[in-house]
Amino acid sequence: MSADDLPAEIGPARLLSFYDRLRARVSSSTVGSDSGLRQGASEALLVVPDIFVLLARLALDRQVPSASRRLIGGALLYFVLPIDLLPEAFVGPAGFLDDLVIACAVLGEAFGRDLESHAERHWSGSRRLATVIRDVARTADALLGANLYGRVRRFLERRGVSP
Repeated sequence: MSADDLPAEIGPARLLSFYDRLRARVSSSTVGSDSGLRQGASEALLVVPDIFVLLARLALDRQVPSASRRLIGGALLYFVLPIDLLPEAFVGPAGFLDDLVIACAVLGEAFGRDLESHAERHWSGSRRLATVIRDVARTADALLGANLYGRVRRFLERRGVSP
């Protein structure tokens, strides 16, 4: 997927706007003790905007192999489409947890395809990307709950991604 392949309604300018809105929603949901989120979920949500922008940068990078860009583009679309396994419209920013788990699984799969140099070049998070992906994979069951995580695993496996 490249910028030319994105539908007009989710082109590069819209992706940046989505990132800004996402950053604001996630930040406001994790500030203060009354957020209602567990500590681990709050910490995971703080990396969601950085993961989102990484997916966008990788999907638009013509140096990334096309098969990997398609896989990454699919994870990016999962972020922006309003209907998914844990819809943000119903559960608020915590609904980005399934997006995060799916994105990290896809990035882990992409790392298996020697994309680490591409990903690190585009990564803007404060923690090392490989550590973030490992931590999300390790805690995915706790972040989503066993039932939802099972659905996410099946969703990924049907698309050839090993969570």
